[in-house]
Amino acid sequence: MTEVKEVPLGMREMYPYPSMYIAETLKEQGVEVVFGVHGGHIWQIVDAISDAGIKVVTMRHEQSGGYAAEAYSKVTGRPAVAYATVGPGVANIVSAVQQAFISCSPVILLFGGVEIVHDRTYTIQPSYIEDLFRHITKWTQRLVDPFTYKHFITKAFKDSQTYPKGPIALEFPLSGLWTPVPPKTMPGILWGPNPLYVKEWRGAETPDPLPPGGDPQLIEKAVKLMWEAERPAIFAGDGVHWAQASEELREFAELTQIPVSTRRIARGALSDDHPLYLDSRTARRALRESDLLITIGMKVGFFDDYGGRWPRAIQINESAEHIWTYFRTDVAIVGSPKVVLRQMINYIKGNKLKPAAGREEWTQKASATQESGYQARLAKAEQYKDHKPVHFGYLAKAIWDICEELYGGRNRIIIDGFTISDYMPAFIRARYSGQVMDASEQAGVGHGVGMAIGAAFSDPETRKCPVLALMGDAGMGLAGMDVETALRYHLPIVYVVTENRGWMGGIKYVHYGKNWEGLGPQDREYGEECLPDIRYDKLSEVFGCHGEYVAEPAEIRPALERAFKAAEGGKTAVVNVKMDASVSNRQCYSATYQFCWSHIPWDRLAKRGKALRRNMMRFPWDDAGVPAMPMPDPWEPVSEEEAIP
Repeated sequence: MTEVKEVPLGMREMYPYPSMYIAETLKEQGVEVVFGVHGGHIWQIVDAISDAGIKVVTMRHEQSGGYAAEAYSKVTGRPAVAYATVGPGVANIVSAVQQAFISCSPVILLFGGVEIVHDRTYTIQPSYIEDLFRHITKWTQRLVDPFTYKHFITKAFKDSQTYPKGPIALEFPLSGLWTPVPPKTMPGILWGPNPLYVKEWRGAETPDPLPPGGDPQLIEKAVKLMWEAERPAIFAGDGVHWAQASEELREFAELTQIPVSTRRIARGALSDDHPLYLDSRTARRALRESDLLITIGMKVGFFDDYGGRWPRAIQINESAEHIWTYFRTDVAIVGSPKVVLRQMINYIKGNKLKPAAGREEWTQKASATQESGYQARLAKAEQYKDHKPVHFGYLAKAIWDICEELYGGRNRIIIDGFTISDYMPAFIRARYSGQVMDASEQAGVGHGVGMAIGAAFSDPETRKCPVLALMGDAGMGLAGMDVETALRYHLPIVYVVTENRGWMGGIKYVHYGKNWEGLGPQDREYGEECLPDIRYDKLSEVFGCHGEYVAEPAEIRPALERAFKAAEGGKTAVVNVKMDASVSNRQCYSATYQFCWSHIPWDRLAKRGKALRRNMMRFPWDDAGVPAMPMPDPWEPVSEEEAIP
């Protein structure tokens, strides 16, 4: 018998190969899962990652992969990884990268790149991340030499977690991926492979962010100002979540007896059922009376009324970049919210300070306002329990009632749909930081499908308490194919689709008129709407998902109970709810939004839109012969009469 000679690995294949450096470094950084879509330029990278024992989640669209990575990072508090191939793959993920940048989420992006010799030619699938992502990442780097891979990946993980956190994009051109390893050319001959890389450069703490602290003198000054204030209020933002400072925030609030409003991803850092918690509506009212605002980890932007009537402030943030000049500031402390809060707690305890005199009256007033406002919303929602089609306010209340009864209100919630995004937050009672996620200032649509996938992968508890993604039909139409991805991995997700016929459907009845008269003559049957009665539940059933259709309020509870039960068993569910399309997001009734529609001729404007313009905009109404009109209630559905010019 002829002896079969064993052929060493590497004689008939490229082995080892450059992408092994990528996979080894991701493994060292504790990466367990990556999200993306394959492509020819990155097969080597994806295969190496999978071969290293890291779960590769293949999405239907790169954008959903980016959203999944963002949510994964928010839940775990660590950098997540998304990948895309060169050209269309890179372009497809841009919206998700911008959202991660705006929300300060640490996401590491691994992109394919064109061959160096084909630079700036009409090669196949050209893209250049340094041009495309410069303004929506902390930094980008084109890695032309595989012996720099480990150094830059390690640096990316460190820098992505340096506050303000954010995405970092790395491009791997094919020329580098085809370079033989170990090195046979410079610089490897002189310094060996990966000359700027040190394995586990911080030992066991290598994956962790660098911990900053606050100046002790400023700590003392800030506490004294809080004790001197009569009506202080705390706004706690994203930085509290990223610093994992929930316990410190709760202890600090109780020691000082200062009411707290939590924002964005930090909602729940102080439980919504805590007596010192203020929701966003109550907090805005409280600020009118407050004499001292303490912002902790706050990214103060448009949705926080920057440039508004803010009282004097103490600002605490991990980065000077997020110390704001929008309002008068007595003390600014640059330091981790977790560390600074602990420093202030220790100062208060060390000096045996008790809550300032008169503070109890202020906190009781704030708490009473909070509770009365919440009860008023519950009562208002109940007024629409028999309204058909389903009213957004009643749906929001019904959804949260079920979450409370079935899961103690601990479901992770992804908010996507435009109209439901106004109603749902008013009823949620968040219990922990990172429980409620949205698109941040990106204010996009379609992110909910991918973010729910990322949240489900990152938190094992969702097997007992499914993720709830609140979608509009526009967002579901944009990203809905990735529901198949959720089902493929048996993810416990319930997608609720509020079907109101497309993009900001309620504005039709409020401003443009029942038949889109505000747009002039139309050559399309449905104007700017989608087709009516699209059955997203039926579409998802084709994949094998659990589907439910809700046409009346009485059907909400049994449909959601069945959907949650299916999700617990690993069968992703889609609940399609037919909504009253005339009910709008409250923001459509604001002065800001009236400017968006100020160009519509008065004679074409729907009657409700006329009332809004008359109340919100400063035109010479008396000279134009337009009398005063009652201000419409955004909760109240638009009548047939109000929906015509």
